[in-house]
Amino acid sequence: MNFDNKYCIIVPAYQSSETLLPLILRIRKVAPMIPLIIVNDGSTDGSEKILNQLENFTVVRHSVNLGKGAAIKSGILKAKQMKCACGIFLDSDLQHIPEKIQDFIRVKESLNVRMVLGKRSFNLYNMPFHRFMSNTVTSFIVSLRTLRRVHDSQCGFRLIELDLIKADSCANDGFQFESEFLIRSLISGTSFMEIEIPTIYNHSRSSIHNVRDTGRFILLILKSYFWT
Repeated sequence: MNFDNKYCIIVPAYQSSETLLPLILRIRKVAPMIPLIIVNDGSTDGSEKILNQLENFTVVRHSVNLGKGAAIKSGILKAKQMKCACGIFLDSDLQHIPEKIQDFIRVKESLNVRMVLGKRSFNLYNMPFHRFMSNTVTSFIVSLRTLRRVHDSQCGFRLIELDLIKADSCANDGFQFESEFLIRSLISGTSFMEIEIPTIYNHSRSSIHNVRDTGRFILLILKSYFWT
């Protein structure tokens, strides 16, 4: 499929030197004509050297690590400068397989929804216990808060119309950016569809980080009742 600059692919990357090369090659194989934006969020592991050796994509660079949310915002800003209408967001660790990109586009084109959200299957056979619990609980809370059923609120594999995301619409620059944006969008009535994607965990975050992130998520939910 060739949609000119209607779509672009945005990848926030931090300390991803082991996966960047295969990720970019696989993206280019399945979506050779779609603009690709890699945001190097202050990596110090040799990621920049890998990016300098490749071509046929755009790199946005942060001199220091600003957080995943900040990297996504920088990617969106560049995409808007390139006149792209929709962004397809993937993580840089190959937990999101590029081969599903065209499926996201097909759903968008056929249903004309404003967001297409990745949905993983939650079970203890393919997901670490602490991630299973965190994802299950947070997805339930998001559904309860927004009164709209979301099966996987933590999945970062998404297709989003970029005009939904304003520069100052979300305060978070870290991992909570994706949750904040999703909650705000669902509350406002934004149309969406979920699509099944494989459940892959290459480098799971520690349970300590997961407990901390869950606490921040609960705080985000509480703050959401005071949004205007």
